[in-house]
Amino acid sequence: MKTQVKQAPTAEAPAPAPSDDALEVATRTGSAAVPTRWDFVEPLPGLPGRRSYDLQALDDLGVLFAIRSDPLDGPQIRLFLVSPHVFFPSYTPQIPADALGQTPADEVLFVVVRPADTEGEAPTANLLAPLVVDPATGRAAQVVLEGEHPLQAPVG
Repeated sequence: MKTQVKQAPTAEAPAPAPSDDALEVATRTGSAAVPTRWDFVEPLPGLPGRRSYDLQALDDLGVLFAIRSDPLDGPQIRLFLVSPHVFFPSYTPQIPADALGQTPADEVLFVVVRPADTEGEAPTANLLAPLVVDPATGRAAQVVLEGEHPLQAPVG
């Protein structure tokens, strides 16, 4: 009878494949698996009582997403998101260490996009207040950054 020995993962071991409840998000250094269920530390400004959202991919590239609020929290809200490094390569904000409570946030994976009001205008992204997500737990927060970051940066 053969005995199988499991080796402990090393630092060089590949990242585990995303589960069915995670989506791949394009990052500056490759991709990251992010849970599809998010629970915000605090409700988003202007959206009281809504803390839980579901993430949905809108493309196959890991760039365009939407989050939809839990229907049990009231009428559903949908916000559009993009992975910022694709449209804003020099965007590397410093995230406060306590943005997610005790969990440090390493990288901004999402910024909220406001669709254009009129045809011919570009949608805009809020680079001043990105969303940070703990890829292990789905804890999320919107963080208002220090410094000069535009509230409505044209996308595209």
